[in-house]
Amino acid sequence: MQPSSQIKKSKFPSKRFWYYFFSTLFITIGNAIVFLTVWMGNKYDHVYIDQFIYQLKAPATGTEAALMNSAYIRVGLFAIMLTVAEVFAYLLASGYYKNRIKNVTKYLEVCNGKLCQFITKRALSIAAWCMVFAILFFSISLDIPEYVYFQNTDSVLIENEYVDPFEVDIQFPETKRNLIYIFLESMEVTYAEPEAGGPISENVIVELADLANENINFSNDENLGGALTFTGTTWTAAAMVSQTSGLVVKVPLSAGSYGGDSPYMPGAQTIGEILDQQGYNQLLLVGSDARFAGRDTYFSEHGNYTIVDTESLKAQGRLPEDYREFWGFEDEKLFEFAKEELTRLAQEDAPFNFTMLTCDTHFPDGYQCRLCQTEYPEQYSNVMRCSARQVKTFIDWIKEQDFYENTTIVISGDHLTMDPKYLQDVNPEYTRTVYNCIINSAIEPTEEQEKNRQFGVFDMFPTTLAAMGVKIEGDRLGLGTNLFSDTPTLTEHYTFEILYDELQKNSTFYNTTFLGMEE
Repeated sequence: MQPSSQIKKSKFPSKRFWYYFFSTLFITIGNAIVFLTVWMGNKYDHVYIDQFIYQLKAPATGTEAALMNSAYIRVGLFAIMLTVAEVFAYLLASGYYKNRIKNVTKYLEVCNGKLCQFITKRALSIAAWCMVFAILFFSISLDIPEYVYFQNTDSVLIENEYVDPFEVDIQFPETKRNLIYIFLESMEVTYAEPEAGGPISENVIVELADLANENINFSNDENLGGALTFTGTTWTAAAMVSQTSGLVVKVPLSAGSYGGDSPYMPGAQTIGEILDQQGYNQLLLVGSDARFAGRDTYFSEHGNYTIVDTESLKAQGRLPEDYREFWGFEDEKLFEFAKEELTRLAQEDAPFNFTMLTCDTHFPDGYQCRLCQTEYPEQYSNVMRCSARQVKTFIDWIKEQDFYENTTIVISGDHLTMDPKYLQDVNPEYTRTVYNCIINSAIEPTEEQEKNRQFGVFDMFPTTLAAMGVKIEGDRLGLGTNLFSDTPTLTEHYTFEILYDELQKNSTFYNTTFLGMEE
C-alpha cells in the first residue's frame, strides 16, 4: 500500500464538474432568453431594441407589480422548470438510472441507442448550440441586426436639422399664457375610426374625438388624425422627452444611464427650460412612481419641475402609505389631485405649466376602475371610453375656472398602444397615429396647416409654444416644426421612410451634444 502522502488527491472542481456546470448554465440561459422573447411578444405589440436597452439603463423603480410578477413567472420560473426537466431527461438518456430501473429492458435498450449515446457525449455542445439559437431568436424578434447596422452607419441629419431653442429669437406675449399639457397613455386615433378594422367596430373614445373635432386637431388626413411615430418616441418616457424637447431618445450601447444617479440627456434644451427662464411655476403630476424610467430626473433637470407622484403624495399624507392600484393610483384620483394642484398654482403670481400623465389605459387591457361601464366586449375598449369621459369632465371643470381664459390646453397621446392583441387585426393599410387636441389656443391654423400634414410627436414642442402665443424665429425648434406655420416638417421634407431610417443611424453630434459622450 502506498503511503498516504503519495496518494494523489482528486482536484475539485474537476473537469467533469465544469463540463456539467457549463452545460446546465448554457441551457438555462438559452431557456431564459427564449421565454423572455416569447413573454415580450405576448406583452408588447412590438418591442424595439432601443426601448429594451433603455429599460436596462433607466431606473425600474415603481414598475407595475403584475407586470413584474408576470416576468418573474413566465421568464424566470419557466426557464428554471424547463432546465430541471431537461437535466432530468439528460440523466435518463445517459443511463444514470440504469441501476434503479434495470429491470425495464426497453429503457436499457434506449440508453444504449445511438441517439442517447450522442446526447450523452455532446451535452456541452448541444447546450451551447441551444443558447446560440435562443440568442438568434431574440435578435431576430427585436430586429437587432437592423439596430447594429444603423448603429454602425453615421448620419448628419440631426446635426444639420437641429435648431437650438436658445439660439433663435423666441418672443412671448406681454401677458404670458398658462399651459396645461395632458399626456394620455397609449392614446391613438385608431380607437375612434371603425374603418381601421380589427375590434374597432365603433368609436370608443367619443368624448376625445368630439374635443378634437371641436377644437384644433393636427391630422395626417382630412379627418381626425394625428402624429406619426418614429424610433426613440415609442415608449412613455421617450414620448414625453420628444414632445417637450423636439428630440428622439437615442440609446447607444456605450451611453450612460438615463436618470437615477446619472444626468438625463444633459445637453437637451426643452420647453421646461424655456418656461423656467420666463418665470413659470412648473409641475409634473403622474399616477405612478416618477422615478420609473428616469422621468423625475428629466423633468427636474430640465425646467425645475415640482414632481407630484405616488411617493410625494404618500409623504404628504394625501395617499395612504400602503395604497397601490395598477401602476400607483387610478386616474379617478389623478384628476382630483390635478384639480387641487391647478387651484393652488392659479393662486400664485407667476404663470404656470402644469403637465400630467394618465395611466389607466396602459397595456395590457388597461385598468378597469369603478367608473368604467360595460359597453363593449373588450375590457380595453371600456377602459378607453372611461378615460375619454374623465378627460372631458376634467376639461369642462377647467373651463369653469377663472384661469381658463388665459390658459392653453394641449392633450396628446404619448405613443401607440403596446397591447399586442387589441389591434392585431387592424387593416395593415391603415396608418395608426397618436392623438392630439389643442384647446383655447392663442392662434388658429388655416385648413392647410391643420389637415393632411405629415409630422411626428417631436413637432409638438414648437407647436405648443406657438399655441401659447409665442413667436418663434424660423418656426422650428429641436427637430420639430411649428404646425401653425407653413414651414414643412422634417417628415414632409424628407418623407417618413427616409426620416425614420436616418433617425435610427448613429449621430456623433447627438451623442456629444445631448448625451455628453466623448467623440
